[in-house]
Amino acid sequence: MSRHVSGVGGAHYRALLQNVDLPVIMHTDGDHVVDVNRAFAEFLGYTLPEARLLGPREFVHPQQLADYHRAQAELVAGERLGMSGECELVRKSGEVVRVRLTKSVARHNAETVVMTVITDTR
Repeated sequence: MSRHVSGVGGAHYRALLQNVDLPVIMHTDGDHVVDVNRAFAEFLGYTLPEARLLGPREFVHPQQLADYHRAQAELVAGERLGMSGECELVRKSGEVVRVRLTKSVARHNAETVVMTVITDTR
């Protein structure tokens, strides 16, 4: 059973994101990065400040970018609340790695945020 905990705010959510050992990126419906965790940065070979500046064009394999954006549009349009599937990402070194992406969407007032969790399939 879940319940609302009074006083839990942004700092708590940021700590939860940073402390999970799976790579996670959170971004708006316009692909503006809200936050990433250290595991995301390390997985792709970037520093945390560098990773916070990335957009999909920098880490989604170019041949899969159209599919990535199509799936993103379905989430943002409300056609789905979550989805998962395999995708190829490109690390800073240029190495291509196949992963499983699990995405969920949250809406609050006029803001839409998508969270993507990455699982290495190797």
